Amino acid sequence: KAKDTYILKGEGVETWHPAFTYHGFRYVQVEGFPYPPKQGDIIVHVVRTAVRPTGKFKCSNPLLNDIHQMIVNTEASNLHSVPTDCPQRDERMGWLNDLTVRIEQAIYNFDMSRFYPKFIDDVADTQDPDGSVTCVAPFLFGMRPADPVSASYLLLAWKCYEFYGDERVVREHFPGMKKWVDFLYSRTENGIVNYSYYGDWCPPKEFLMDPNGSGVSRDTPGLMISTGYLFYCAGILSEMASVIGNEADAVYYKKMASEIAAAFNREYWNEQSGGYASNNQASNAFALYMGLVASKNIPRVASNLAEDVKKHDYHLTTGNLCTKYLLETLTENGYAETAYKIASQTTYPGWGYMLSKGATTLWERWEYATGDAMNSHNHPMMGSLDSWFYKYVLGIQPDIQHPAFQRFVLRPVIFEELDFAEGELNTVKGLIKTSWRKQGKQLIIELTIPANTLAKLYLPAKKLNDINESGKFVTRNNEIKLLNVETGNVILEVGSGTYRFNIRNYTK
Repeated sequence: KAKDTYILKGEGVETWHPAFTYHGFRYVQVEGFPYPPKQGDIIVHVVRTAVRPTGKFKCSNPLLNDIHQMIVNTEASNLHSVPTDCPQRDERMGWLNDLTVRIEQAIYNFDMSRFYPKFIDDVADTQDPDGSVTCVAPFLFGMRPADPVSASYLLLAWKCYEFYGDERVVREHFPGMKKWVDFLYSRTENGIVNYSYYGDWCPPKEFLMDPNGSGVSRDTPGLMISTGYLFYCAGILSEMASVIGNEADAVYYKKMASEIAAAFNREYWNEQSGGYASNNQASNAFALYMGLVASKNIPRVASNLAEDVKKHDYHLTTGNLCTKYLLETLTENGYAETAYKIASQTTYPGWGYMLSKGATTLWERWEYATGDAMNSHNHPMMGSLDSWFYKYVLGIQPDIQHPAFQRFVLRPVIFEELDFAEGELNTVKGLIKTSWRKQGKQLIIELTIPANTLAKLYLPAKKLNDINESGKFVTRNNEIKLLNVETGNVILEVGSGTYRFNIRNYTK
């Protein structure tokens, strides 16, 4: 227990507060108070690293707004010099496996441009001569070497480059990240990484290896996840090598990624089922997100994935990692409404179920469980849904080829059950604002594009003539350039400024 003891002197007014610690809690229980407490008798100080909020999200579904706030609450209460797993028990450590899918969500909500470069120093500080890092940074306890799912070591640098243009952190940590990837490669046998601890951690209880024990998945092979992450890391490392002008390493690690991809498909692709491993949600979403599926097989795998979600009455069966990949791959492959149904569930397992049980922050498990076991009720690892809100409901996505939002993508998905969505992201280039709303047979999209930036805008229109901007034909605005007209979308390049697009005859 994270517990403080204070003995009163008993003379006059006494003031005390804990030093060198903090406590995460929701309720205060006071015993022996001389009168019913009144407002002001108990004062609570909010303590966390002072990262400023950068994002806002709102839509016509109050449930999604509450989920968003729950995720923001959880992330905010787990930023204390390191990105902690929970604030209320005495663990409070920087678990790298949780962080792998949490990084992006945090960046959409807070300015992490100084926080993450500091934390990657903590990760590097755990590195052994063989290149391995630890599961937790700074290291107190956990696994050495870290689980291969700890792609967060590379993603910390890569996302700082993508969102903030921070090439320095890539350059400084490239040797260490290279050693970590080389270590994982040294642990392969016929291209398959030979160890796993967590894998897709904490799926719903009925999909656990031991429903009464730890959070290891029963149906998603740990070695498959480990191997997929080596492929992912090798690919990222190759791209980072190109950024810093190291073409030899760019070629080498691209070749390594290709070798691992071949082994992954040889070992886990099932031609008969049209899916990977057990053909469950996690395995198929993971393979799709990582880019491991042969192009000819993508429609089949995506269809399998959507059908499995439908079979489970639009509920997820994934854990902390593959929940992110499930929602994003469904959306990217034509099943956005299926992803929406998962996100908006109010029954177990799901975020709405947590809210129905009175949650104000995310749980460690999908189940409503209490007591001293692994039952944290303030745990950000299931919060990757929030990046889906920003990337797909609002449509704000950076472009890695033009980091720090020099150029970026605006591609909102207009969901059937939503009437409007609006939000913003305060980037290093300035404020991006986006909103869309249905208005009869029209769709109104309003945007703010920062100075000296360009947005690639996808408008859901059948033809260019269905669109006007501020009452004028779009091509009459010198800041707008037509890029393409494809099935269901008109694609424009839009320069800095404020815009109001009206799409006539809009149908889903």
